[in-house]
Amino acid sequence: MLLSGCYDSAFGERTETTAAPATTTLGELCATFEGEAVAVESDLAVVGRVTTSDRAGNFYRTFCIEADGAALEIMAGLDHLHNDYPEGCTVTVRLQGWTLGRSRGVLQLGRAPVTDNGYPTDYIASRPALDRTVVRHDTPPQPVVPALRTLDELTPAMCGTLVRIEHLRYSPEPFAPSGWSGYKRFEDAAGAEIRTYVRAYADFAEHAVPAGPCALTGILQHDGSRYLLKLRDESDCEISD
Repeated sequence: MLLSGCYDSAFGERTETTAAPATTTLGELCATFEGEAVAVESDLAVVGRVTTSDRAGNFYRTFCIEADGAALEIMAGLDHLHNDYPEGCTVTVRLQGWTLGRSRGVLQLGRAPVTDNGYPTDYIASRPALDRTVVRHDTPPQPVVPALRTLDELTPAMCGTLVRIEHLRYSPEPFAPSGWSGYKRFEDAAGAEIRTYVRAYADFAEHAVPAGPCALTGILQHDGSRYLLKLRDESDCEISD
């Protein structure tokens, strides 16, 4: 068994900082995880490319990595992560001693929650522990290209990955404020819907949502009844001609 449901640890005293080879893929990891929060006992490592940035404040103390259509969110618990793990850089992530859980359909890696707060994982929140867990490769960052999808192509297995959806239009709900903060409804030509999510503390939260045709890019999520796109910054909404 790769995973165990009853193990917790303080991650041990590992001090290596070299990028170890992957022992499994993100796709295999996502397929193995079955839903309940579980701690990782095995010496597992995955490799992926960073797809997010906390520079605009919509990702708060976390970042996502992706490889071959599968993704993992690292619950880092530190600020200014874009300096150490910029978009497009490749990292090795060591999973042993941490907890895997799924939130809004996205597989996360972090601490086991100390209390029953309703969240499957908690922040790592330690620079030495994060440095031991996530090792950046020496190769220069490469451009991150989102997967082009339509609304009817979305599946729960895509949650956590970076997707782009074109030919959308903002469809505000009654009495919705004009800014990006919160959830905003967009529709395609057939009337299918997706909502964006922007934190109130993001630096573009109060900027007006464009009214014309657009394409949206973001990290795909699912809250149990609908799909969401968590934007990285305001440029993830691209106005169409």
